[in-house]
Amino acid sequence: MNEKELSPELCREYGEKFLALGWWEDALEFFQKGNHQEGREKIKALCLESGDAYLLGRIVKDRDPNLWRRVADRALELGKLQFARRALEMAGDKEKAAALGSQPAGETTLH
Repeated sequence: MNEKELSPELCREYGEKFLALGWWEDALEFFQKGNHQEGREKIKALCLESGDAYLLGRIVKDRDPNLWRRVADRALELGKLQFARRALEMAGDKEKAAALGSQPAGETTLH
């Protein structure tokens, strides 16, 4: 990865291999280095499906509240409170994010 001379095609190939292994962060590194938009879109879709707000934050630079709320909802469905809280913060819903920090273990609803 530290090679400055990696071609975009080689970056895409490595990214696809890491993606197939489930190593999303490594795949993203290569997709970004090779400026491979299709690969980044695949990672974005996986983040939306898995509720991974942290990895999504490395891909998406805008603060579209609807996108971040979708991620938060999915993270909550999966019981990923830290991811949900991060997504709510990115959506600008600071109060809801703070409420998640005070939830008892096992409680995943927002009141």
